[in-house]
Amino acid sequence: MSDPNGPGTVNMVEIRVILDRIDPPMGRLQVTPSAGPARDEEPEIPFTGWLGLLRALYLVTGSGPENR
Repeated sequence: MSDPNGPGTVNMVEIRVILDRIDPPMGRLQVTPSAGPARDEEPEIPFTGWLGLLRALYLVTGSGPENR
């Protein structure tokens, strides 16, 4: 079955998980356009706890309400 909206766009990014604390997990996600050294201007998404990490991943992968 074909997609009525046409083919999707695939962007290659690297999602870095920076942990400040392990139990419960607390830290931030940084999305870079490609592999390699991170630049300081890349936005960081903070998270606390396992659900916070899942929510942050949901947002940075383009599935969150901010990206619809």
